[in-house]
Amino acid sequence: MTLFQRYAFRQALWPFLTAMAALTGLAILTQSLSNVDLIADEGGTALIFIWITTLALPQVIALLIPIAVFLACAAALNRLMSDSEFTVAASAGMSRRQRLSPFVRLAVYAVLLNLLINLFVQPAAFREMRQALYEVRTDIATSFMRAGEFVPLGGDVTFYARDVSNSGVMTDVFIEDGRPGEGAAYVAARGLITRTERGPVMLLESGSRTALDENAELTSLTFQRYEFELSAFVDAEASFFFKESDKYLPELLDPSISDIARARGREDLLAEGHYRLSAPLYSIAFALIAAAAFMGVQHRRTGYGGSIIIAGAAALVLRLLGFAVQAAATDDAGMNALQYAIPMIGIILALLVIARPSRALTRPPTGASALDAPRAAGVAP
Repeated sequence: MTLFQRYAFRQALWPFLTAMAALTGLAILTQSLSNVDLIADEGGTALIFIWITTLALPQVIALLIPIAVFLACAAALNRLMSDSEFTVAASAGMSRRQRLSPFVRLAVYAVLLNLLINLFVQPAAFREMRQALYEVRTDIATSFMRAGEFVPLGGDVTFYARDVSNSGVMTDVFIEDGRPGEGAAYVAARGLITRTERGPVMLLESGSRTALDENAELTSLTFQRYEFELSAFVDAEASFFFKESDKYLPELLDPSISDIARARGREDLLAEGHYRLSAPLYSIAFALIAAAAFMGVQHRRTGYGGSIIIAGAAALVLRLLGFAVQAAATDDAGMNALQYAIPMIGIILALLVIARPSRALTRPPTGASALDAPRAAGVAP
């Protein structure tokens, strides 16, 4: 790169990093609000809350990278144009392509970062997050750790423990099971929740079971050890399996029969896989759209606010079209080609605007020669 190109690249790099930091902070706040139920309803700790919020960030960051690229290129170009540095570079003989290359370089680096996140970081983070969420939502022990309180389990079972030790051992346990077909009460000196192959159970020691027999007579049975099944109180929707967002690219493009069975169909997996590959292209499209707002119009001493607004609206429409195509691809695998076509169309149109500004914008002032047209338009000859 020439000295000017390195300078222009730095002018875009710092706004990119600043935009990413600001947008990531906003994403952390949004994710935090959506995960509050982990503490309020599921009984998770603050550490688990922070961990799950952090694991959810890679997917959000991948969505924010093209936006940060657009903001960075627009900010850098606005400064270079306002200070007439771009005009000086054009007068020094730099072609439009040479002046554009620092911003394309930034976009290419963003594409590589986006691919790294989409193909490796996000699946690894989401798998870990899925495991953590499963453990929180199936850790029904947290529902019992309330010494001296009657804790309802569902609508028919009530649990009580006089005391709970730091190791999780409960003393003076009482369970009233009023479920149809059960109708029993349990009293035990000690209780401990553990996991078995059948699911979670409560081990009761030194207690008795009181129930009505088939003759409606009260019977009591003492025991030294009894396993009270807790599987019925585990959220049925909390079964552990990896979703489309948790899978690596080979699992999406060449799914197994079990993967297809868990998803709505093969189309869902293919749509996610092609989205992971095509989404990074929006960084290049957004960079060129931002450049078109400055390099495709006549030099303006009053600023480029209107052009930036139009470019931002065009980028937004392009991205919304991409999301719409992705949604359509979940029902029709043939739409996956459009996931690549949408950003490519944005790239091509932006290049056409940059390379061929309208004749009205490049028409020289009255009395000026044709050789003065590039200078009047603020672009290189």
